[in-house]
Amino acid sequence: MANSWFKLMSVSFSLALAGCAGVGVVATSDPNVKLSDATYLFDQEDRPLIAERLIREAIEICQSKSDQLCLAEGYRTYGFFFRSPSIYGKWAKHYQEEGFLDKSATFEHRYTKSIEYFEKAHQIATTLERFDMLTNVNLNMGFTYELMGEPKLACQAFEASSVSNRENLRRNPNAKLSLPKGFASYDDYLIPQKKRAHCQ
Repeated sequence: MANSWFKLMSVSFSLALAGCAGVGVVATSDPNVKLSDATYLFDQEDRPLIAERLIREAIEICQSKSDQLCLAEGYRTYGFFFRSPSIYGKWAKHYQEEGFLDKSATFEHRYTKSIEYFEKAHQIATTLERFDMLTNVNLNMGFTYELMGEPKLACQAFEASSVSNRENLRRNPNAKLSLPKGFASYDDYLIPQKKRAHCQ
């Protein structure tokens, strides 16, 4: 349903295959590769069970190394995971009956859990003054709030994303933002997002 538009600004991750971490998944101790593999698994392969395990393993490695940027990436990926259509497709019954590896999450409130993980990433990105990441996290919080039927919060998140992007460009004038075809600027890209959410 909304999958086509909220994936537009999701982080692009590479595919890694073969090995024994899961069928067709490379065993690795690199948290970035784990997050890359996890994203591909829930985004393209409809394999959320292995994906969640990889995300949690990556987060544990980031925590053990006290790598805050790595941890923010892990939390952001978990935010994408809980919003993923793969959860409510053929796996819906499994998650309704068995739950998630994150025992605080429920199928019914998966979007709320998505927001919680985006907020964790947001806190770290704010501390690190990573306005590029804040641009993306705010945007995706907006998409998730839309799915939750919270247009006011979605509009606030979209506006926060615009503010973060302007600050990122102010600090990094040469920063290049990858936009979908047909949009001249980030604020131009946000116009249809805000229109869809009926932002003032």
